[in-house]
This record gives sequence, structure tokens and C-alpha cells, in this order.
Amino acid sequence: MIGTNEAYLYHGSPVKTQVLKPNQAVDTAFKEGCQLAVYATSNKNMAICFALGCIPDDENYERTMMPEYGDKMVFKNCHPNYGGKGYLYCLDKNKFVHAMGSQWVCYEEVIPEEVIEINVDDYLDLCIIERE
Repeated sequence: MIGTNEAYLYHGSPVKTQVLKPNQAVDTAFKEGCQLAVYATSNKNMAICFALGCIPDDENYERTMMPEYGDKMVFKNCHPNYGGKGYLYCLDKNKFVHAMGSQWVCYEEVIPEEVIEINVDDYLDLCIIERE
């Protein structure tokens, strides 16, 4: 498992990039999760979950993280990018403001301090696959 450093926040993505740019997020439960920002988290497993990707099985798919599932991503009518790569971005915490819980936001582009490539299949224990 990748180590933890309290000076950093983490951002996970199935896409490798040099610069993270603000995107409009959508959260059905909390307005803090609906900002135009770069999102990061102090919870490394949460970031890794987002790095696993989301491959739709049909048009009614979604992936969510809910506190009742712990540090796991729930995939409904979709699945992680089996056999693929994901990217864990280590970000300077000083560039972010606290949004809620373990979520932090930055309203400007962010250049990662480090980018760690992960194998999706090494983290399938962080996934719950549900079919409707």
C-alpha cells in the first residue's frame, strides 16, 4: 500500500495528466460536493477508488462512495477498468481549502507534487459491484 503523508492530499483518476484543472462536480447529497474545483481528499483509499475508472455495462450506471460502505466505491451497472492503470496524484495541501469531511478543493489548476501509477486489479478489494 502507498504510504501516507499529512502534508499532502490525494486525487485519483483513470487519466494521466501533468496539470489538474477545475471541473464541475456533481454530488446529489451535499452542495459542497457541487463546486467547480479540483477535488482532493485526505483519505488515500478514497482517491484510489476514483483512480480505478468506471466502465459502463449499460446506460443506467453510476458509481458512488457512501459512509456506510467505508472506504469502498460502489459500482452499479458498471465496473472498474479491469487490467488497466490508474493514477494517484499527491498534491500540496496548502493550495486547498477544506470543503467537508475528507474533501478539499482548489479553485485553480494544480500541478501534482508526484503522480503514482497503480494497477487497477491490485485494488479490487476497494470495490463493491452491484447489478440491477
